[in-house]
Amino acid sequence: MPTWQDLTSYVRSNYKIADERPDLIKLIFETGSLRSQMVLVTRETLMDGEEEWVTISSPVANLGSVNLEEFLREVGGIVCGGAGLEGDVLVIKHAAPLLNLDINEFERPLRLVTMTADALEKKLAGGDKY
Repeated sequence: MPTWQDLTSYVRSNYKIADERPDLIKLIFETGSLRSQMVLVTRETLMDGEEEWVTISSPVANLGSVNLEEFLREVGGIVCGGAGLEGDVLVIKHAAPLLNLDINEFERPLRLVTMTADALEKKLAGGDKY
């Protein structure tokens, strides 16, 4: 998928979109046991706009509402995604360049980020806010 437009077309064709803006797509996934998880797919640019990347991020908990050390230790053991802070929300986040992105390089991280964030939210926050 060489461009953001190609990726957004793919996402529109394969997923139900909760919200869409020029550089952002919001998805909500049912994760089982009456739980759901919000995921943001975002376009990022590097090199003065010449290089496009996609980020996949999913919220876990508000900063200060969970044990940060435990969160970081849990994230340290995952294969795909890393810990981030967006505003005051702890997230699981993955990024990849769009230029030579194969579909599995989007699909698998999308699932891993979603399931990891949901599992951490359940374990650390004890709820289903996101």
